[in-house]
Amino acid sequence: MVQTGVAALAAALSLGGLPQGTLFMESHPPARPWETYKVTESARLPLQLNPCMRKTRWDAGRLTGRAVLYTAENEMRYEQLVVYKDVRHARLAMRGLRAELRRCADVGKGHDRYRYFSKPLRVGDEGLRAGGRFFENGEQAVAVRRGAALYLVGESAYPSRSLPLRSFRGLVDQAERMTVKICELPRSAC
Repeated sequence: MVQTGVAALAAALSLGGLPQGTLFMESHPPARPWETYKVTESARLPLQLNPCMRKTRWDAGRLTGRAVLYTAENEMRYEQLVVYKDVRHARLAMRGLRAELRRCADVGKGHDRYRYFSKPLRVGDEGLRAGGRFFENGEQAVAVRRGAALYLVGESAYPSRSLPLRSFRGLVDQAERMTVKICELPRSAC
């Protein structure tokens, strides 16, 4: 049974994609009229935690990726998994994400101003928790690297600068569960 599952994962990655159901939000309830769920299967999609608001990806060495974005009237949640060619490329992506969070930590003035804060997190091989504040809303997110894969999960929130771990508990739990799933992927290099 386990060998069949591993064979299916290997086949899916060799075809350039992740197996269906890899991300937790893929098995969502039917959307109500004011909700949307968008699943994107693309290695070219920018990372969902995007403090500099880049329209294109800035990292290299991606094999595959998938993202799920949920939006409602006043709520947003997302998760994204990107598998890289090797551990080196995944490390560079994580380092680049930290650099982006520093570079765009405080941008704009007045109601166009937005700020991002981040702190390290002990999940996977390396991780971080980040919070962004905008004029009337914000986001909090967790980014975790495990082997050659990078996993991001986030939600709408208005985080404080101190980023208390208790505010991130649900996201951290989800990231911990995903690190186990990542190691089941044949190209993850766990």
